[in-house]
Amino acid sequence: MTGLVIFIHGGYWQALDGSSSSHCARGLNGHGISVAVPSYDLCPNVSVGDIIAEMRAASRELAKLGRPLVMSGHSAGGHLAACMLATDWPAYDASLPKNLVKAAYAISGLFELEPLVGTSINKALGLDRAAARAVSPLFWKAPAGATLDAVVGGNESSEYHRQSRTIVDAWSKADVATQFGVVLDANHFTAIAPLADPGSAMVARLKQLTQI
Repeated sequence: MTGLVIFIHGGYWQALDGSSSSHCARGLNGHGISVAVPSYDLCPNVSVGDIIAEMRAASRELAKLGRPLVMSGHSAGGHLAACMLATDWPAYDASLPKNLVKAAYAISGLFELEPLVGTSINKALGLDRAAARAVSPLFWKAPAGATLDAVVGGNESSEYHRQSRTIVDAWSKADVATQFGVVLDANHFTAIAPLADPGSAMVARLKQLTQI
């Protein structure tokens, strides 16, 4: 059964909505693959933890379609995609299977939020170091048996590269099938451009993930 891809938008948990990323479904749609592009409430009106809870609720509703879920996302959306992959779904809702989310494809994701505490980004997030660690999937129990791809633009800052490499390395040691990849000549904002191209390697990989 072909999985349903969910694409979660970025914006540092404090900007944009699903409509800004609807074009990211174009590549997969070209192969007949359905893509859900949810929105979520934004900081500072809600917390990062609240946004994680909203994405879990959205995933539970989408699960009613009866298809395995493949999470994808950009920047903050990459963080949320990893959070969904690492969620203990039966603990969240006893009616849900452990492998509700079987794979995640995170583009320019942030998996360790503590480095943001001392930055201007945190003005809206309102995280202290303990709260930042609690919402960092890098420090959650790794989802053994699942698949995580973490990719970054080749021209992005060293911190984005470090965070993706770190979670790939850490989770690979816990029986997660991980891959690190680079989108050549792309910056933080253009790294998602291949999603709109049905012929791109990124779309081909996501298509492959829907059929694991």
